[in-house]
Amino acid sequence: MDGGALHQATEDGVIEIVEISLKFFPDLLWYICNNRSILHCAIENRREKLFNLMIDLMAQNTFAASKLDEVSNNILHLAAKLAPSPQLNAVSGSALQMQRELQWFKEVEKMVNTGFKLGRNSLGRTPRELFTESHKDLLEKGEKWMKDTSNSCMVVSTLIATVVFAAAFTVPGGNINDKGIPIFLKKNFLWCLQYQML
Repeated sequence: MDGGALHQATEDGVIEIVEISLKFFPDLLWYICNNRSILHCAIENRREKLFNLMIDLMAQNTFAASKLDEVSNNILHLAAKLAPSPQLNAVSGSALQMQRELQWFKEVEKMVNTGFKLGRNSLGRTPRELFTESHKDLLEKGEKWMKDTSNSCMVVSTLIATVVFAAAFTVPGGNINDKGIPIFLKKNFLWCLQYQML
């Protein structure tokens, strides 16, 4: 199988092709295309299932994980970049997208050693700095989304509280308009008087 096709299958998230290819041709794990292994492609394109497959092969995959791309990005730098739009838009709401991006970064960070966490690419950025920079717009959109959502919830809760408050002071049966005496209580009062007279 062509290694470039395997990289394309990894980018597209076709786990069956990658699994079968690695089962029959385990050396494809080491194949580098455009300065990236299939592990790099899985991380950069947010392919969780393929990433987990790579973790299972981790004993063999140490070399592939240590490979740097053309601008000296390690795998944690790739996880720090903003996800491709199809994966990003799979989750609605900017705050939830940001949460998912942070979870992905933390998951990849768990598998790398300290050298990768502190490593700088050719632009002089650590993975965390790259994450902060590339997710700045998403963070602002997430903050705005959270504020809008909380404002909407506040309006709804105010309306509910108003209805509950009004319902608590409304007497079943209404009131006599000129005296303000509840009809429900008046009927009970008259019934009590009639009962005592008997």
